[in-house]
Amino acid sequence: MPRLLERRPELVLAAVTTLWASTFIVTKDIVRTNAPLFYLTLRFSVGAAVLLALVPRALRPSRKTLRDGIVLGAGQAFGLALQVFGQVYTTATKSSFVSSLSTALTPLLALALYRERPSGAQATGVLLATFGLLLLTYPTDGAEWNRGDLFSVACAAVYAGVIVETARRARGSDVGALTALQTVTAAICFGLAFLAAHGAAAVLPPERWPVLLRVEARPLAIGGKLLAQISYMALVCTAGTFSAQTWAMSRMSAAHAAVVFALEPVFATGMAIAVEGASEWPGRRGAVGAGLVLAGVLAAEIRRRNRGQRAQTEGARAALRRR
Repeated sequence: MPRLLERRPELVLAAVTTLWASTFIVTKDIVRTNAPLFYLTLRFSVGAAVLLALVPRALRPSRKTLRDGIVLGAGQAFGLALQVFGQVYTTATKSSFVSSLSTALTPLLALALYRERPSGAQATGVLLATFGLLLLTYPTDGAEWNRGDLFSVACAAVYAGVIVETARRARGSDVGALTALQTVTAAICFGLAFLAAHGAAAVLPPERWPVLLRVEARPLAIGGKLLAQISYMALVCTAGTFSAQTWAMSRMSAAHAAVVFALEPVFATGMAIAVEGASEWPGRRGAVGAGLVLAGVLAAEIRRRNRGQRAQTEGARAALRRR
């Protein structure tokens, strides 16, 4: 590892965050023409195989690690499915900012589930992010709510729950084995959902298919471009980013890392506009809303009440963030 990176681990984490941001653009391109569950099954199956090869001890987990890996993996699979289906209907820019709301929602869920009171900074962050979310997604000129935005909001809520549970379940666990088992569980969940969806499509007449089944029943278009995209998502944006992130976060505080994490939707927006053009720009009101969401994320994460909270969140991030 070069000396500069040894002294400045935030540069490594910034590179990881940039890769995560790119997943919104790649995913948006994939789901334009391909079935979302087909894509997710391929991505996580490859990622699971790689992580099991890198962390073979995950094949012999303790009972607690196995149980926690299954619970957290199922939760993450549900959240990611909501995010990916949301990108069928909304822009990559909106998806990235709305999904980042999970950080601000985390203190509220921790209070509701475990009576962990949020700090003043965290409460302020929730208010800022909520107002920003309304500006970003509220329909104008008599239009209806965008289905993709609503899926992204649901994704943020699910991710917040997974973060809270990971912070508790990762204590004293083998983070590498736990992450590998989450990936395996997610791959199995996506595979079963894929089979169930296509089984339902084979039984029901097309006129009775719900909207999401129509999206999933698209013809499979396996080609060189799709295989390259899935290889990138599985190898680089799952297995590779996990390893680099773990190294970087072992050398910096969670508060410091939170500032870098909050840049993900900013990076995603820049990439989306560069690749897709003006269609990704959320408009003046949306830009203000996106800025407030980002401010809320920073306010909720930048200050922690004690070192114990910082350690818990660091463990959660290490086990969770590998989109």
